[in-house]
Amino acid sequence: MQDDNVIKDISIKPSRDETLFLVHIERIKKVVRLSLELIVFSFNFTFTTAKMSTLMRNSQTSSLSTAILLGFIACSALLFSNTTSAQDLRMGLAVTPNAAWMVSTDYDHIPGGAKLNFGYEFIADLMFSENYALGLGVHIFNTGSDLTYQVESPGGIDDVDRTYNLQYVELPFTFKMRTKEIGYMKIFSKFGLGLGMNVTALASQDRHLSWDFNDNVDNWVSVTSNNHDIQDGVDITEDIKFFRAAMIVGGGIEKSLTGSTSLTVGLNYNAAFSNIYNNVTIIKFNSGNPEVDGNGTLRTADMKGHDRFFELSVGILF
Repeated sequence: MQDDNVIKDISIKPSRDETLFLVHIERIKKVVRLSLELIVFSFNFTFTTAKMSTLMRNSQTSSLSTAILLGFIACSALLFSNTTSAQDLRMGLAVTPNAAWMVSTDYDHIPGGAKLNFGYEFIADLMFSENYALGLGVHIFNTGSDLTYQVESPGGIDDVDRTYNLQYVELPFTFKMRTKEIGYMKIFSKFGLGLGMNVTALASQDRHLSWDFNDNVDNWVSVTSNNHDIQDGVDITEDIKFFRAAMIVGGGIEKSLTGSTSLTVGLNYNAAFSNIYNNVTIIKFNSGNPEVDGNGTLRTADMKGHDRFFELSVGILF
């Protein structure tokens, strides 16, 4: 009887190690749940944005379309935040001026210098611990710079000097790491990927004759022409691919202002790693001269390259 009483008085209590294990399991489940919700949200937003971007391309009401898009973003963010606690999600807004330049990967067109552009961003940091987060949001930015390439014309070969003005709506997906608070300030770094969708593609260009075929030497010779065809605001939508995949690396500081509100200042490097040009035919050059085949026909190829930029991000996290 004494043994039975002893058995009845025994209570089953988890050990310290078992308790910690259960806590970690719950955290893992929480991260997985939030990540799955994020993936569904991102896919839904991507397809909706693509449809709206098509409307922007085909209409003259890009400002109105952008306003509608931002309204959709805000509403979606509020709905999404209802599935998480206040500690799970931090949202904010930032301005993102940048210095962009073009990169040639075919070595047949010549990039120019950097150009200053402007952008803005809706920030959504999905926190899964005090020091780690998934950096999400929507980034709307302008990019593009100067470049020169050659095309065949009825009179010979023309130089085309172009200044690109491209606008993208980008969905960033980054991993963000933060230090603990150091005197009301935290230092963070981030890295990840971004998927951009082109909504505006304009260019200013100067086109003029640069090479002429000389029958006396039976070869192409460089010429100088004073006849320049200058155009502004040229629609080059057909020359730019819709999607832009990019690598994102950055860092900065968060300074606490009051309560959960923080000022964030950072420097980001955004580099497209896929070709952004769509069926732009240019003339190939070798050692500074136009390439020709055995029949004397000019060799051509599709232009290949991308853009990169450094941006300053200044914003408020709530």
